[in-house]
Amino acid sequence: MHTLRVFCSFVKYRFLAQIEYPGSYVLGIIAQWAVYGASVFMIYLMINSFGALGGWLPVEVIFLYAVWLMTYAMGAAFVFNICTNFSRMSVEGALDEAYVRPLSPFAYLISTNFNLGYISHVILTAGLLAFSIIQLGLSWSFLLWLWFVVVLLSGAVITACLMLICYMPAFRTRSRSPFEMFFSEGRYFNQYPLTIYPRPLQMIFTSILPFGFVSFYPIQVLLGKQDGILPYITVWLAPLVAVTLAVAAMLCWRVISRGYESAGT
Repeated sequence: MHTLRVFCSFVKYRFLAQIEYPGSYVLGIIAQWAVYGASVFMIYLMINSFGALGGWLPVEVIFLYAVWLMTYAMGAAFVFNICTNFSRMSVEGALDEAYVRPLSPFAYLISTNFNLGYISHVILTAGLLAFSIIQLGLSWSFLLWLWFVVVLLSGAVITACLMLICYMPAFRTRSRSPFEMFFSEGRYFNQYPLTIYPRPLQMIFTSILPFGFVSFYPIQVLLGKQDGILPYITVWLAPLVAVTLAVAAMLCWRVISRGYESAGT
């Protein structure tokens, strides 16, 4: 309980620091809305011109996109700044600070690198989700609404852990991670239904890089679909994949941080 209180306190002060200049903060949100809003509009126009994409209607793809972006925002808000600074931490000895705080080093890094800028993604996607749910005429039971929450949380954990695992080697290489591109490029495949890709790619995004469990597989329960590889099983596996990747990310951190050497400054 003490650890949780300390963690929340660090997040709180990180939040206050980022809104110290509200003008700059608001302009950043507007810029993000413009970029992602244009992407959604182009996707809708493209799919609408064909009528469907791999059996998915334009509004269904917008719903898929919104869940993908929401889970990315929720996960990256905590780990993006860490991932982009792994090499600097190693070279400059910046991790020294984390080892002298009343919190585990990993939890300290997450709490003090919280990125409030992703609230722009959350606000935009909340609107997209509401729009697509209304347009599709979805009427969910309490259990399906509960599953929707589980989908968002699981997707956020999967996204955050995949990002950490792919970027973490930079801590040892002291430059860019050789696996960075697997996350930075791979995650964009999940904007669309996986069934539009060749079977080998579907296998990769189901097993090796399980981006399919961020949104594609689990939201099929909410849309009444059964697509992809082993749909009767994979649509329910998102929470299990999230837990597995969380354990894998922690093990990777223990192995990689074990050789950390202070810069002595």
